[in-house]
Amino acid sequence: MIKSKVIRDNRRHITRADYKDTPVLLGSENVTFPRVNSLQARALRRLLPLGRTLSHREFDFISHSYRLGSYIGILRDKGWVVVNHDEAATTKDPVHREVVFTRYELFAEFTPELQRKINKFCKAVDQFEAEATATNKAA
Repeated sequence: MIKSKVIRDNRRHITRADYKDTPVLLGSENVTFPRVNSLQARALRRLLPLGRTLSHREFDFISHSYRLGSYIGILRDKGWVVVNHDEAATTKDPVHREVVFTRYELFAEFTPELQRKINKFCKAVDQFEAEATATNKAA
């Protein structure tokens, strides 16, 4: 297991190969949590539990924001190890073409202390989203 910060090289795409396909061990000293009521928090929440991926389209559907790449960059700056998986898909346009899009994955393992903090963080984000949804439905 590698214990390190995020590999950044001129803000290029970061892949599992950058870490030799070995998850990074993160502890509380390696990461900073975003504010619970922020879009960065909603993006991080969608990447937990480990192994889940998130695309721009999926994030836009749940948050009504198409700036996922920006939030991923902020999470990386806060120490979270998020890797890219580029995929191709055929468009449904009259002229079919292949487009490349990115799915993001949190590629790490956590110390028990950080895992407890993550569980509290996830509960807080879920509660914030539930309250926001209830407020929107009441309006």
